[in-house]
Amino acid sequence: MKDTPYEYMCRELRLLKLYALASILAFAVLFVHGFRTRAGLQLESLDVARINVVNEAGTLAIVIAGRGNLPGPWFEGREYSQELSGGRTRASGMIFFNERGDEVGGLTYHGELTDDGYSAHGGITFDQFRQDQVVSLQYQDNGSSRAAGLQVWDRSTEISMGEIIELVDARRTATGAELEAIEAEIQGLAGRGLGAHRVFLGSEDRTALLLLRDAAGRTRVRLMVDSLDAARLEFLDPEGRVTYAIPR
Repeated sequence: MKDTPYEYMCRELRLLKLYALASILAFAVLFVHGFRTRAGLQLESLDVARINVVNEAGTLAIVIAGRGNLPGPWFEGREYSQELSGGRTRASGMIFFNERGDEVGGLTYHGELTDDGYSAHGGITFDQFRQDQVVSLQYQDNGSSRAAGLQVWDRSTEISMGEIIELVDARRTATGAELEAIEAEIQGLAGRGLGAHRVFLGSEDRTALLLLRDAAGRTRVRLMVDSLDAARLEFLDPEGRVTYAIPR
């Protein structure tokens, strides 16, 4: 016997209620399971090429990556070519970002055999706000020359790294008059004081070394103990001539 319209509506309503109840129960089970999994997740091994740690706003906080997967330089919300990063194309490590989304330093490393022997590097750096690195611990080694130590730079507070990297990026593809104009602008920024390498404390080719440099980056004090254990303190003029030394 065919249902009346009223009976049909009642039956459909009962089915709808059952479907809704089943959906709620299924959602509750999935929610609880997901919460427990998230709170108690344990992994013995995880293989990834890159991990992006982000802030609440979705901007990068830290990027951890293997060789070839580190980001290029980031400034003013823009990522530039990896080729502008000074060897980052060959390195693994992590890059740090501030709340503005600007790159502010990182830890990178690599080591590989070459036709001439090997090439190795390791370092951790921290950048001045809207500028380049101001302090670093670095190791550089090519098999014939080796250096490791603490380095400190002074950087301009008037010029941002964004200005510099825009020009360096444009220079890669520029030719003729355009290239000359870009080079002139870069020189102009350098004339305004991009910064100077002020301190090195470490070892270079088996010589323990402290170098103190002036505001132009010229070495003015050199304290060393060489590979033969001879100690010496030197004071230099702006042209690099030793004006006084102990022992004389």
